[in-house]
Amino acid sequence: MKLLKYSIIGIFLLAGCKKYLSEEPTKLTSVQTVDQLEALVNNAPRFAEEQNSTAAFSTDDYEITRALYEKNPSAFGNDQLQYYVFSVDGVAGQSSDMLWSGEYKKIFAANLILENIDEVKGDNAIRNRVKADAYFIRAYANWVLVNNYCAPYSAANLTSLGLPLKKTVDYEESGKRATLKETYDFILSDIAEAQKTAPDDVDPRLAWRVSQKAISAFLSRFYLFTGDYDRSLAESDKALATTKRELVDYNLLAAGNPETYPVNNTVITLNYSELNDWSSFNGSKYLYWKESYYTRYVTNPMQWYVPSSALLALYDTQNDLRYKKLMIPNGGLRMAVSDPETFRYTMFHDGSHLLEGMTISEVLLNKAEVLARKGNPTAMDPVNQLRMKRMVTGQFVALSATGKDDAIKKVLEERRRELPFVMRWYDIRRFSVNDYPADDITVTRDFFNVSITGVAVNSPKTYTLDAKRYLVPITNLDIQASKGQLVQNPY
Repeated sequence: MKLLKYSIIGIFLLAGCKKYLSEEPTKLTSVQTVDQLEALVNNAPRFAEEQNSTAAFSTDDYEITRALYEKNPSAFGNDQLQYYVFSVDGVAGQSSDMLWSGEYKKIFAANLILENIDEVKGDNAIRNRVKADAYFIRAYANWVLVNNYCAPYSAANLTSLGLPLKKTVDYEESGKRATLKETYDFILSDIAEAQKTAPDDVDPRLAWRVSQKAISAFLSRFYLFTGDYDRSLAESDKALATTKRELVDYNLLAAGNPETYPVNNTVITLNYSELNDWSSFNGSKYLYWKESYYTRYVTNPMQWYVPSSALLALYDTQNDLRYKKLMIPNGGLRMAVSDPETFRYTMFHDGSHLLEGMTISEVLLNKAEVLARKGNPTAMDPVNQLRMKRMVTGQFVALSATGKDDAIKKVLEERRRELPFVMRWYDIRRFSVNDYPADDITVTRDFFNVSITGVAVNSPKTYTLDAKRYLVPITNLDIQASKGQLVQNPY
């Protein structure tokens, strides 16, 4: 029997594509069973967490006003500000990129499993399920990477730079970038392989493991983003046929642990929902969110998502429980910021974890958007199905639309209310290349001149996100480590 070639522990010590290309993993010959490979995919936080500074800081959902920064410069790191002002050199010049390296670590782990799954001893039912997990892990990681570092999907961009497609654990495998089309085709081929052996529905105890319903939820998103609306609609309906997932009624969320802060001879209390307390310190309850088809989170080590005034203005502040329970007035106090008063958006794990994996709420919004873009008069039905679980009991009023344009507008507003920060970057990109100019988004920052070395608070400057910067720069260190194989995006 062929023994497992590489250390399962060692794979998580790799720093990403850089070391993937330049360092051979540690040799080990002790892992010989499918159960040991299953233990790898059951290490949920390794695959469920995604540190994504672009999602956190680069969209119009996030706002640092000049007054907020002037009075609290220490609350915002210079690395973070490079993403905030859409800097190319400032992001490319950073010493590490946890999104790039983190997703390639997941890809390496998936490749490790796939290269050995048919050789190790064990139960074939477990073998097939682990194989499906590995294919899906690789597909999802590549989807995240391509939607950050490559051009938005469109016919005009298909020959542009895609990703280095890592298909083995060979550290000498090419690091050259495939085309965008080849990258998307590879993602779909992995999804097709996962479909062959994935179980039908979500296991509530193992929501980070793939299922047919999770795959349909992913394809609902995938085809929406690639403009294949009929397929997106069909996959949405398949996913919504789940019997294991359900919408959570926000009216039933309990109060969380409040926090108090002394400010100007008074005490201010921050009131959270129970979700804020769901952390790795209480059984990682956030991994078991009832709406999740597949557990994945964007994480922000700064734990401060600062909602923009434009985002806050979209909510019914009296009746929308997403505002009342997740938008925390004076939330800046958690970061020692009291002046000016500043909101903080929190969901799980003391505000550090936001849902990015597929959920029932997202699939309903995918379905609603497709129906709206197709001019279907039932487009608001999925939106209202969601809103019934998000509005104060007795205050739900069904939304209606006067026509196609109004329906698209209202569906996209609801999408932004439901999925702030984590999906906004992706939406900004895809709206820019579809055939509907009315949904295009211009993101501007009225801030200060930001350089790699610091912020000039005496030099106000306005920044505008342009199409070239829809592509996140790859760090110079990763490019240099590739020894000429990996090339930067054109700016």
